[in-house]
Amino acid sequence: MTTTATDSNGSEVSAAMPRGLVLMIGYFVILATLVLTIPLKLLGQIGPALGASGSLLNWVVIIGSLSGAIGTSLLPPLASLFGQRRMALVTMCLLTFGSLLGACAPNMTVLLIGRFIGGFTLGGIALALAIARSNLTGRTLRVVLSWIAAAEGIAAGLSFAIGGLLTDTVHVNWRIVFVILAVLGIIGVLGTLAAVPGRQGPGRGRVDWVGGLLLAVALALVLVPLSMGSKWGWSSPKTLVPLILGVVVVVIWWNVEARVSEPLVNTRALRNMNFLRGWLVFFLAGMLAWIVNFTLPTFTEVPASAGFGFGYDELSSGLLMLMFCFGIVAGSASVGPLSRIVPARALCLLAFVGCGVGMLLIAFAHGSAWQLWVWPIIVGVSYGLAVASAYLTFIQALHPDEVATAASIGQISGPLGGAIGSAAISAVLTAQVIKVGHKAVPTEHSFQLGWVIGAVLSVVGLLLVALIRAPRTAAAETV
Repeated sequence: MTTTATDSNGSEVSAAMPRGLVLMIGYFVILATLVLTIPLKLLGQIGPALGASGSLLNWVVIIGSLSGAIGTSLLPPLASLFGQRRMALVTMCLLTFGSLLGACAPNMTVLLIGRFIGGFTLGGIALALAIARSNLTGRTLRVVLSWIAAAEGIAAGLSFAIGGLLTDTVHVNWRIVFVILAVLGIIGVLGTLAAVPGRQGPGRGRVDWVGGLLLAVALALVLVPLSMGSKWGWSSPKTLVPLILGVVVVVIWWNVEARVSEPLVNTRALRNMNFLRGWLVFFLAGMLAWIVNFTLPTFTEVPASAGFGFGYDELSSGLLMLMFCFGIVAGSASVGPLSRIVPARALCLLAFVGCGVGMLLIAFAHGSAWQLWVWPIIVGVSYGLAVASAYLTFIQALHPDEVATAASIGQISGPLGGAIGSAAISAVLTAQVIKVGHKAVPTEHSFQLGWVIGAVLSVVGLLLVALIRAPRTAAAETV
């Protein structure tokens, strides 16, 4: 027998609708992660095809994180104003158009423009959270929230494995991969029309376009010199001037957000310990994840003749990255049972300890191949614990009318951390290179420095979370 439920308008809807909605929420999360990470496996083809290398080539990934951070901050408030279904459709259309533009790109400029447009898809994760919180209840909501981080891990694993399979085994041209992403965007459009409720947003409020513009400018001014500093020179005016301007714009943006009635990011909400805890966890976890994403495949693909590395092809390095992603899934899945007996704050502390230990093991114990198939699991489990526990304690605990604020503060920090982390680690890896045959690769010291930086970030995260004092009652937290 088909069961029915009643929506906010009093109309009966089939119980099958929530199942379709849950599938689309998962699809948004997986697709957003896939779009951001799969280009990592395409850089080896894109570089020779478009005459790019080093830091410029890495911007194929970095610029997706940049636009993803902007999209993450804009999509939830836009959805509350214009409707979740409409914004989901816009997101999928941007992915389709940006991917097609990338597939046809005659040069790096056009490719980066396409990646910037398609990168807004990363905001689909924040939008998926808002859709889940607005349309699901009870056990279904709890399951969906706790498994969103697992879906990110699954998607990252698929992107590395599938990317390696397509480029190294099947030898699919990188342009075809972008066409496939465009097809996935079209599927997203059709799925949205079929499963996401067509109810309009409340029609109230406004979007903080000034805040969004200032944030975009600040990120660009900071990320470009961070990624290109090793090439331009860290003491060069070409590096220092935009960095200083970026810091100035960040200060201006922060003050603007504090005065806007409906800000892009409610900075005043950071006085709420749940908001602050979530921001720190997402930001640092985002940085740590991208350090692994940028370094581990590249390290294992370095020819053994360099004195380190294992000469893996892209498929093998992609399969190795599955270990990291399996760890994310395992860590995410364990949060539900563990949270019944261990406070979420303690899980976050444990997660940062695990990240630090895992990073140090990768940095100083990577002489045997088996080690690089094991240590990433530790980091992955820790990342999954951090992100999933943040979802449970930071999103689910909030009142429905706080979801937009939660998404803008909590969800922007992950992509922001990823953008800054990817730009910074790109600069580290390109600072010192050696020639191996006809290919320039980072030195072993550069890889180790990147992993040690990851360990230091883990310690910083541990100390920050340890200093956060949980309120005695919910009323004790003010926004």
